[in-house]
Amino acid sequence: MNAQTLLSLVLRFGTLSFFAVGGGISILIPQIHHEVVQQYGWLDDRSFAELLAVSQAAPGPNFLLVPLIGWRVAGWPGACLTLAAFLLGPFVITSIAAHVLHNHDSPVLARFRRAFRPVTSGLWIASGLVIAFAIDRRPVELIASLGVFGLSLAFDLNPVWLLLGAGALGAIIG
Repeated sequence: MNAQTLLSLVLRFGTLSFFAVGGGISILIPQIHHEVVQQYGWLDDRSFAELLAVSQAAPGPNFLLVPLIGWRVAGWPGACLTLAAFLLGPFVITSIAAHVLHNHDSPVLARFRRAFRPVTSGLWIASGLVIAFAIDRRPVELIASLGVFGLSLAFDLNPVWLLLGAGALGAIIG
């Protein structure tokens, strides 16, 4: 671990945190994957997918991926500094915005908040595609992922049933 790597982690995740709107870290997965795997080479696709799986399976907030990446890249200092960098900026902005919205809400601000809905939806879809293409190496795996996506759009199902179905299919096709 060196100071330059720690500084890079802090700057990258500090910057990324300002784009975690609407869906939190989940909408940033494509960009995080690009930077951590492709740009910096800190992780490979498999390691990224494993850290993502652990962060999503663990109880707690969905931004657990951030300190896990920091830990894998630079140990405990990396985990602590990356998490602090990711949380500090949005905390300050949220505190200021909450104060302003509490005291000065208006129709213009309400329209601004509604404008973020399609952006958030698009980023969610991009996240799903990045994970599918990073993990699904065989056509049957990609078809299964796209099938789960299609079913989730077509029917109002509890995601647990989709996960169980995909897991069972994965066990069958091995």
